[in-house]
Amino acid sequence: MKKKNQTILINRTKSLAWRIGMMSLAFIIAFVAENIGLFDLDVEVTSIIGLVLGEISKVIDTKIKE
Repeated sequence: MKKKNQTILINRTKSLAWRIGMMSLAFIIAFVAENIGLFDLDVEVTSIIGLVLGEISKVIDTKIKE
């Protein structure tokens, strides 16, 4: 049982890391685009884009593991 819990914790931690990475990517893209005058996104829109990127990365990861 301990090994199963450890595996679950590792999987959850990896998932959290991927989501943090995708949110960071969305904020970096928004920051760069704003500074070069491409477009100005609200924080809410950037957050939603980050969440969508997180879900896309989750689907890609699931497809790779199949």
